[in-house]
Amino acid sequence: MESSRNIKVALVGDTQVGKTSISTRFIYNRFDFTPVSTTGGQYKKKIIFVNQNQVQINIWDTAGQERFRALSELYYRSASAIILVYDVTRMETFSNLKYWIGELRAKGDKNAVIVMVGNKIDAAERVVSKAQAAQFAAEEKVFYKEASALSGESVCEIFNLIVEQVQIVQSPTEEVVSVKIKEQKDKKWFACC
Repeated sequence: MESSRNIKVALVGDTQVGKTSISTRFIYNRFDFTPVSTTGGQYKKKIIFVNQNQVQINIWDTAGQERFRALSELYYRSASAIILVYDVTRMETFSNLKYWIGELRAKGDKNAVIVMVGNKIDAAERVVSKAQAAQFAAEEKVFYKEASALSGESVCEIFNLIVEQVQIVQSPTEEVVSVKIKEQKDKKWFACC
């Protein structure tokens, strides 16, 4: 093993969009059918290996309720990456992304990687289209993924993207960056789940 590093990830977004379910799926590869709303913030971690290097992903799962929003800032302020979650079956959670992005840009790390995630794509009653969300993400210049914490679809891809992009932001030279991108495209980079 060559070296180790830590990546702080904050999950933010409205209440009941599936932030805790995404982190639980990533950490434990399971889905909790009786989740309890997060109050304040919850901490979880997972160690993965990237090209023989140990990477510890420290996840701060924040509460989405309005009364806890000031507290959420403590968790995303110094995060290397932020997963901004909305529920594809609830338009108001998508509409509120503008608020969240404004908060993250005003109070978070200016170099933080932001990944907007449309959760619950397994649900039949979808109201936010993929095209609509992709257009919004492009306008806001954030990464965009869709996922299902219930089935696990694309959850690992979210964290793969984060580790890849944090590596790019924090790499000291362009040469290192290009090597990392090539290895990831060759599917030899790592598997998180």
